[in-house]
Amino acid sequence: MKKIFAMLSVLGLVACGGMIKNENGSQYLVQLEAEPIGCTFLYKLESEVSVYDADDARRYLENRIVDQARTGNAYWITSQRTKPNEWVIFGPERAFVLVANVYDCPHPNNVRTAKDGGPATVTPPNPYKNCTYGNCY
Repeated sequence: MKKIFAMLSVLGLVACGGMIKNENGSQYLVQLEAEPIGCTFLYKLESEVSVYDADDARRYLENRIVDQARTGNAYWITSQRTKPNEWVIFGPERAFVLVANVYDCPHPNNVRTAKDGGPATVTPPNPYKNCTYGNCY
């Protein structure tokens, strides 16, 4: 009987992983490795969620960013920690606390960060690309 209970407990925990899904386009947010260069800082956001998996905590943060009035398109997690959940019988024993800076970047898929160094590699479009002898079109 104890073996069956232990096996069901393990299966229950495994089944709880990946419970949080992306909502409202949060899968299009870009997670940055360091502070971006050339992006506009919008706000700092702290999220706390009791889940089993760190990926679920990150997805929860992304969903919270999308739910804000000024969503932004990129974020950098500045700190992450766990804290114990008090008086928990069923469910996660720890809560994930993530703090992120949210940015609006002109080209979110090609952002240079302070870790990379240097300016962004994206060059602005050349308005004179299709000019022949001063006739631009």
